[in-house]
Amino acid sequence: MARMVSHTNGMGTSIKLEILREYDANYAPNLEFLMKRNRLVRPSKHHALFSDKANYFSRYRYIAFFFVLGILIFSLTSFITSDDQQTPSLQSNVIDLPGLPAAEQVRTSLPVNTTVPLISSELSELPSEVEAEIVIQGPLLLVDEPNEATNDVELNWEEITVKSGDNLSLIFPRVGLTARDVYNVTQLDKSDIKPLLNLKPGQIIHFGTLPNEEAKSLEALKIVLDPLNTFYINKLEESYEAKMETRDVDVKQQHVTGEIENSLFLSGLTAGLSDKVIMEMAYIFGWDIDFALDLRKGDHFKLIYGEHYLDGEKIADGEILAAEFTNRSKTFRAVRFSDAEGRGQYYSPEGHSMRKTFTRTPVPLSRISSRFNPNRKHPVLKTNRPHRGVDYAARTGTPILATGDGKVAFKGRKGGYGRTVILSHGGKYTTLYAHMSRYKKGLRTGQRVRQGQTIGYIGSSGLATGPHLHYEFRVNGVHRNPLTVALPKAEPLPKKYRAEFKEQAAPLLAQLNVLQDTAVVQNDND
Repeated sequence: MARMVSHTNGMGTSIKLEILREYDANYAPNLEFLMKRNRLVRPSKHHALFSDKANYFSRYRYIAFFFVLGILIFSLTSFITSDDQQTPSLQSNVIDLPGLPAAEQVRTSLPVNTTVPLISSELSELPSEVEAEIVIQGPLLLVDEPNEATNDVELNWEEITVKSGDNLSLIFPRVGLTARDVYNVTQLDKSDIKPLLNLKPGQIIHFGTLPNEEAKSLEALKIVLDPLNTFYINKLEESYEAKMETRDVDVKQQHVTGEIENSLFLSGLTAGLSDKVIMEMAYIFGWDIDFALDLRKGDHFKLIYGEHYLDGEKIADGEILAAEFTNRSKTFRAVRFSDAEGRGQYYSPEGHSMRKTFTRTPVPLSRISSRFNPNRKHPVLKTNRPHRGVDYAARTGTPILATGDGKVAFKGRKGGYGRTVILSHGGKYTTLYAHMSRYKKGLRTGQRVRQGQTIGYIGSSGLATGPHLHYEFRVNGVHRNPLTVALPKAEPLPKKYRAEFKEQAAPLLAQLNVLQDTAVVQNDND
């Protein structure tokens, strides 16, 4: 083995290797390798990169890195350049549309020479000369159409049920409103806000409000009066407006025939009529037929009336359009006709009014318990005392109707009459209604009433043995028999309506004839 020689000249271990190479060339590389592995010498960078013993990756890693980086930079630069060449710059422009003001021109951000279909509600209303598509000639800026729903302010809705004795000053504070809101609403025309001024217990008021920093603000109010009518109050910029919305109903004709077996009321129910229709039929023929005195078994009637439907469901009975009643083999017919002002009346086929100045009976569905008798013995006092009226027996609470248009001359207790109402009819005629259980709510002395209007309810106040109505009819202060006194007739149909009435009555009368033929066939088959 070659001898190692150590020098202390400060040159380091590399000098020793050079000396060893001179003496033993074969051993020197092996010794150098061992010294490198034990980190006794630091390899040269130049030698490590380009030496034959260096691995392949160490030689080329820097070259490969720069090559790949160059490719990525070149690709990214090419992509950005091509995108810039295809996308135009965005600028705010306006499509010039003929027929629209400049302030209403359409804005968009679509590229140049782009075809845009007309889908906006505003554009669909353009003049016919505007084409269905627009070719944009320049870069434009898109501006969204305003959405009406986003402009609507969402209200807070609250419901208040009207209680007995309530008024607006008591109701408004329940939802946080002030006297100022009450004042603002009541400044509207009284005829427009009548439903709000005539509130009834049980009605529900819907309040639409907006909260603000100090208090709530009334924006809307709604009252559903019935299935057809809804009352609204809406806030404008500086005031309120009131309106009534009425839904349209479907009217279907109904045909009914019936025969009297015992009473008009029970026979009507048997035929499928409602209380309202039975009462209206009694009112129509009440001037010619005394249903408490003249009715006989075997009498019969025919009706054509309307039924009101809403959303496919029946909500109420309408008016009688045409009717026929046969009493004691005498037939009466009536057809309804409304004048230009919408006032409906019933007339005979010849145009004579079915309505008289007075009706015969104030309680159509009743029975006569005592007639007009100047020598009658009083049932309570047991003395001979003339009975200058007619007594109509019925259940307590049965409505009492005014037999003619007039004015309330007296309302109160009157000796043996008990609770009494006296009506004055033009000064010449007066009617008296006695033994009432109570008066119609709101009835007062001096008030005008119409024929057929309820004025009170049957009772047994005063000297009475049971519930009934004592009815008197006086002419110039003299008592007359209400059952036989000659009653003045009402005015006939005006001549200007005669032609229109005949045109409307003809098909209804024809339907009554068909009902009559059908009834005859059914009787023959029986």
